[in-house]
Amino acid sequence: MKIFCNSKLIEKETIEEVFEPGFLFGWGVFETMRAYRAKLPFLSLHIDRLNKNLEILGIDKINLDFTDKIKQLLCENKLEDAYIRITAYKKRNSTGIIIYTDKFGYYPDETYDKGFSAIISPYRRDTKSPFSQIKSLSYLENRMSWFHAQKANKDEALLLNQEDYLIGGSRSNLFLVKGKEIITPSVKSGAFAGITRQLLINELMDLRLKIKEKELTLEDLYDSNEAFLTSSLLEVMPLVECGSKKIADGKPGSITAKVLAQYRELCCG
Repeated sequence: MKIFCNSKLIEKETIEEVFEPGFLFGWGVFETMRAYRAKLPFLSLHIDRLNKNLEILGIDKINLDFTDKIKQLLCENKLEDAYIRITAYKKRNSTGIIIYTDKFGYYPDETYDKGFSAIISPYRRDTKSPFSQIKSLSYLENRMSWFHAQKANKDEALLLNQEDYLIGGSRSNLFLVKGKEIITPSVKSGAFAGITRQLLINELMDLRLKIKEKELTLEDLYDSNEAFLTSSLLEVMPLVECGSKKIADGKPGSITAKVLAQYRELCCG
């Protein structure tokens, strides 16, 4: 059967996967992570979350040796420091899986030296939605928030919940440094339960740094001594500006640098 696709007629069978429910309706989940010198830190945590989210969405879990398949891909593509994306989605009679790898080169050292700037997203996160904690293929709210940031020549968009509390970035978690405390929005207020977020919470506690999870306002952000964003891809990125306002002196802070170093030790040590 012929279909029209991007200016020409092609056989439907050549892009059969596009017609599965996962692609037609955003019915699936994904995970992104990094390989460091071909090592896969925290892969099991990503796979656990992937399978838990699949179960919530009524999609069969995946029985696959992810470590073996990803290392096979890294070897085949001659990659060591790599971007990895796992996409799992609903097929009519099974679960689809796509694993994609590419060379990682998004954030050079100069980016960490400069820090990120952000806007406030025009969209609010509905914390009452049962899907707000799922990294689903229905990622439009997050992607559109980031799109608004790009149009404003900023690096990230921070989201608020329906009560105007900060919950984090469109693709990151948020941490503030105030005095000797490190504070991050609570999952209850809408923060995504990120893997890097939880790793840092555990590690900072081990370092005997005081860390709190609480509701945070924009005033808390602008009154902070430092701020940083976290994700598996960003690692620990200084946040130095939001909107037209600088955070503290508008430069990456010393505690952020220490947390970044600690996180990289966890990944590569």
